[in-house]
Amino acid sequence: MKIDFYNCPQPEVLDPARLPAAPEFVSYQPDFELIKKYSAQYEKYPKLLILAHGGSLTTFYGYYAALKYQAKKEVFFLNTVDPDYIYELKQQLKPEDTLVLSISKSGENTTQLEMTMQFAEYPMVAVAGKNSPLAEVARKLNISVVEHPPIGGRYTGLTEVALFPAGLVGLDVASLYAGAKKFYGLYAQDNLPWRAASVFWQLEQQGYVDVFMPFYSHNLFPMSALIVQLCHESFGKNGKGQTYFAHEAPESQHHTNQRFFGGRKNIAGLFFSSEAPLHPTVNSYPAAVHSVAIKNHAMFDIDKIPLEKSLEYELLGTLEDARINSIPVAHMAIAGFSPEELGAFVAFWQLYAVYASVLRQVNPFDQPQVENSKNLSFSKRLAYKGLA
Repeated sequence: MKIDFYNCPQPEVLDPARLPAAPEFVSYQPDFELIKKYSAQYEKYPKLLILAHGGSLTTFYGYYAALKYQAKKEVFFLNTVDPDYIYELKQQLKPEDTLVLSISKSGENTTQLEMTMQFAEYPMVAVAGKNSPLAEVARKLNISVVEHPPIGGRYTGLTEVALFPAGLVGLDVASLYAGAKKFYGLYAQDNLPWRAASVFWQLEQQGYVDVFMPFYSHNLFPMSALIVQLCHESFGKNGKGQTYFAHEAPESQHHTNQRFFGGRKNIAGLFFSSEAPLHPTVNSYPAAVHSVAIKNHAMFDIDKIPLEKSLEYELLGTLEDARINSIPVAHMAIAGFSPEELGAFVAFWQLYAVYASVLRQVNPFDQPQVENSKNLSFSKRLAYKGLA
């Protein structure tokens, strides 16, 4: 994994005294034996349905998309009580072929309980806080409960919250965890996540309050949900924090490049790519189209170019345009789609969120503005039943 910066300020030197004690997620040790036991117990189910919100969902969603080539089960995700989507899922998934995994730390999110009840007749495991409503529901329905670690959801990517479903579908959970440890071990030392957080904090102070994240990798793009959550929930507080938004590229070049290059000058770029595709492919055009004109050249002139090179050139062309136009931009590249690299990627962004919060002098682990709308929504349910 590497990251390069263009038209950006120099990173600050890390002063370890500025950092809080290492967060619990840095030293947490997952229960790999428990994961192995449940993986064997539920091996017969070819499908897995994940019921979760936010940090209980985003990391495994990214793992599964990036490492699907390793997966032995087909995975479906539900994070809404949209009745039409639930109906659609029930048409595809049956109790005899689907294991349901309901994940929530607090276990009291109303939509989490509503989603769970929709699949109560399915074989199910709950990952929940020890004394939470979800855990109590599970016990009353004789559903197995895996205890959710005492770590906030968005920082649980290398705990049972994400590794348990990863193990259920056959991903190499030990390697995912091992990949993260190299970043965790550098928590109080100058490292890549610190340098990136420092650069983007300085850019925010210079007025770059939006961060455009084009992903030049279809399989890596689902990780954008985790990045957005980590950044917005961790340091979007006290009137501080940038807006991080992602699009899959090069499709984004057909719409958001106009905003990036032609709109207000308050936007920085953070581009993503993989250096090694899983399936290298070479273009091979039929002779009949060789003479077709394109940009004052013939199609023959671009024949036999590997598609991974074409994708790289789309990225490099946009990066070069940003450099020419003095737009601050960074390029983050993973070495390839291995469990170790994906574990390291998740650890990078967890530490980035903590460091970015420290730089802005806000608490990296709370999300005070998230709860009020949930309480208002619950009161409207009570009103519907005539109880409020």
